[in-house]
Amino acid sequence: MVPIEALRNCELFTGLNDEELAQIAAIASEESYQADEIIVAEQELADRLFILQTGRVQVHISLRSALEPGREATIEEVRPGHIFGWSSLVKQQRFTASARALEPVTVIVLRAEELNALFDRNAHLGFVVMKQLAEVIASRLRHTRAMWERR
Repeated sequence: MVPIEALRNCELFTGLNDEELAQIAAIASEESYQADEIIVAEQELADRLFILQTGRVQVHISLRSALEPGREATIEEVRPGHIFGWSSLVKQQRFTASARALEPVTVIVLRAEELNALFDRNAHLGFVVMKQLAEVIASRLRHTRAMWERR
């Protein structure tokens, strides 16, 4: 369990009250990773959602090309309070990107199975979180599009 204060500034939980945050905190845990450590790998089973607490995380995808095999593209650099691993909350089954610690990081981890069970028990909480998730995904798509248009 993590303190609700650690969840309060998360982009995904805007609009939740302390009681709802406490329900999420009860199923959350904390993990640490070292610089250059891969936290999740693209195509790995998407079973966890991560909230960055401290440090910096790079989210990147593999670009599959016969001319340039093994090439990667950075999608974003995650800031504290922001999430990665959102594929775990949709029927994706696999992570669509990899996440690497750029420096030592601390993350809050939520198991997708437990979070979805909580959503089933508390529909309001699930609605608010999924509404925020849609906004996060849309924002990242806009950011990625703008980044590629500048190239």
